[in-house]
Amino acid sequence: MDLLLTEEERLIRDTAARFVAQELIPREGAFLRQKEPFVPPGDPARRTLDGALEKSLIEKAKDIGLWALELPESAGGSSIGQVSRVLIYREFGRTALPFEPPAIPAAIAASRYARALADGELLLALAFNETYKTGESSAVRVMYRSGSGGYELDSDGMDVIGPEADLYLLPAVERGGRDLGLFLVARGAAGVRLGGAADLNNDKTVARLTLSVRGLPEDHRVGGGAAVAAVIASEQLRIAARSLGIAMRCLEASLEHARNRVTFGRPLSSRQAIQWMLTDLAVALRTSTWLTLEAAWKADQGMPYFDDAALAKKRAARMAFEAADTAIQIHGGYGVAKEFPFESFYREARMMRLLYGREAEIDRKIGERFAAAGL
Repeated sequence: MDLLLTEEERLIRDTAARFVAQELIPREGAFLRQKEPFVPPGDPARRTLDGALEKSLIEKAKDIGLWALELPESAGGSSIGQVSRVLIYREFGRTALPFEPPAIPAAIAASRYARALADGELLLALAFNETYKTGESSAVRVMYRSGSGGYELDSDGMDVIGPEADLYLLPAVERGGRDLGLFLVARGAAGVRLGGAADLNNDKTVARLTLSVRGLPEDHRVGGGAAVAAVIASEQLRIAARSLGIAMRCLEASLEHARNRVTFGRPLSSRQAIQWMLTDLAVALRTSTWLTLEAAWKADQGMPYFDDAALAKKRAARMAFEAADTAIQIHGGYGVAKEFPFESFYREARMMRLLYGREAEIDRKIGERFAAAGL
């Protein structure tokens, strides 16, 4: 395994780093700053980017190849490998500003919607809620059947993050069989119902999606079981990469604060407890980085990488949660202030630990495979 980045990968990493440093982080303070002089009662208002600003950022990201990363150029994407994709999402993870390249799986490339999704005219949500616990496609309970008028899809309910999207991409298992399919369903299609919408955190919403769809066109099936597994693994790598970015920002900020903050006549960085916390975080960040890059490298080499992606996601998401906790402790009262990114990172990392395979479930499944293989 060659873990040296190619010249192209280094260029992509540096381009993403410059974009985040120049376009996103300088805007973070204004976005996070509380507008009211006092915290209003009740749940905090949902934070959204200004529409004009978001459109401008999208155009800039598209111009430098940081958009629709998995789609081919013919569909308006960048068509880059998983290592490059990980490097990009890692850089975008360094800011609490809710802006990053959209997750548009390669399976959609031949769809009639691919160009509109890449151009930002349509939004896509991955309705993979049933796989969140185990990270396995065997958890899928949406049923499909092929009829004379098209596909029929049925589900008694699942949670979808980002229900405001125009299209939902979801896996379904054949009724009476075991074949898996990957389907695109429009939010406004007959038989699609949304209910119980609520804020998941300050930046995302969640709703309950039920399906009783009839006559779904044949071309809305965009893949089979392999495509379903690839979407899960790709999302696990995206979460792992974003987790690395969160941890990098937390570590850098904590180191700077510890050096500059003086208490009782001594800088925080001179205290052994602080040194241990930062050292543990630095080691955990390095190990998570290698796990994630190894999984991405295997994907680019055409090797099996699904277990590797699950392990990388599990370790990196937990590490990001611990990194945010460390940053909050070292920054003291500043750590929990909403004007700083650490409390936002803390909430996001907690959520990412629950998506596409919870830690205990990943341990159990991979442990079973190791045991079966005699390892």
